Amino acid sequence: MLNQAEAFLGNFEKLELVTCSYSISNITQVSFIQDGFDVYITGLTNQIHIEQIKYNPKVNLQFGDKEINLKYQGRAKIIKANDIDEERLKKLIKADSISQEGIFSPVLVKIVPVEIRVEKWSFNHKFLENKPNLVKEIVRSIGTSSKIWFRATRLSFVTVSLMGVFVGTAISFFETGNLNSWLNFLLALIGIAFFHIAIDLLNDFSDHQSGLDETNVHLTPFSGGSRMIQSKLFSPVKVLIGAIFSLSICLAIGLYLNFTVNGNIILYIGLAGAFLGIFYVGAPIKLVYYGLGELAIFLSFGPGIVYGSYYLQQNETFSFNPLLISILIGLLISLILYINQFPDYEADKAKKKLNWVVLLGKKKARHVYTFFMGLTYTLLIVFSILNILPLLSLIVLISIPLPIVAIIYTYKNYENYLAMIPASAMTILTCLAFSTLLGISLFVA
Repeated sequence: MLNQAEAFLGNFEKLELVTCSYSISNITQVSFIQDGFDVYITGLTNQIHIEQIKYNPKVNLQFGDKEINLKYQGRAKIIKANDIDEERLKKLIKADSISQEGIFSPVLVKIVPVEIRVEKWSFNHKFLENKPNLVKEIVRSIGTSSKIWFRATRLSFVTVSLMGVFVGTAISFFETGNLNSWLNFLLALIGIAFFHIAIDLLNDFSDHQSGLDETNVHLTPFSGGSRMIQSKLFSPVKVLIGAIFSLSICLAIGLYLNFTVNGNIILYIGLAGAFLGIFYVGAPIKLVYYGLGELAIFLSFGPGIVYGSYYLQQNETFSFNPLLISILIGLLISLILYINQFPDYEADKAKKKLNWVVLLGKKKARHVYTFFMGLTYTLLIVFSILNILPLLSLIVLISIPLPIVAIIYTYKNYENYLAMIPASAMTILTCLAFSTLLGISLFVA
């Protein structure tokens, strides 16, 4: 009967594939190549069935005609193609008529059987050699959940917002020679991290509700959102719950920190930041749809975070210096948002998301990017001359090759969203390098 089942698979060119992530299932028809009971399929790295397989290897396959229905439970894995597999991949690409789309390329997936059932034959066979070890499966499940939440929250980008806490604290240390509270510093880092996560998740939810992310085909590693909803990895409700949970933790930490210092400055900063973050793209205000998104990010991640972190150490002391220095951080973080609007231009314009790049057009927007990047470094020099910053802070100028490369790429490739990827990367690196060197100079000085 096993041989009969293997022969039955050979009658088909396509199969029905069912994949799943967090109870969100997806059904698709794909071509396949059979090797005994092992099955090979393909798909682009951004297609739903491939995205779900990355995080959950459990799949179901259906093979059937008018009389017989074979149900195949298996485990899928994206494999690196050797010479034989390369030929399989080429055949499958041709059969399914797929090709490279932007940053997304075809991959080969191998599926091994765990159980096969044919009710008409009263046949059921389990492939025990392919059944995963329980302990390994638990470890894999935990690891997978971590990876999927890491992607949803885009933790790799959170580091940028933490630079404001680092610089604000460094300014206080520069003025007093000590830190009043390491605990406040650490809690500020955690609170801002959750604030950033909440804003990103709310952005994903809102852009899904408006249909913006569904229409955006110019995707890069830095723009287009996390695609968790579009890839059926998370439901919109789960994304919203994650945003509310993250924002709640941020607000709870903010309230505690407010009670550790005199006055309610931290409370006011926190409420203003929450308002700007929630309504950056959230209904009914949607600041970014009226050309105010860049200003909201500048105020939240510049003066808000830098001065708030400074105040947590200084308590009652007011100073204009941290507000002035915060302009540098606010500009750089706003420029990260700004440069990532170039790939999103067509989708944003279609949905009337009137950010600055849409309002100016990509050609003119290049000049604005260059102006504000130049202004940031110019202000650094001016602040150092005026003793707002120590002269040691001029060490930050060693990072200037990074924005120069970003500007060159922007001027040459502003119409080519793929060629703009290095500009986005260099802008992020500029912010990290600038903020790190600035903070270190303040601590050392």
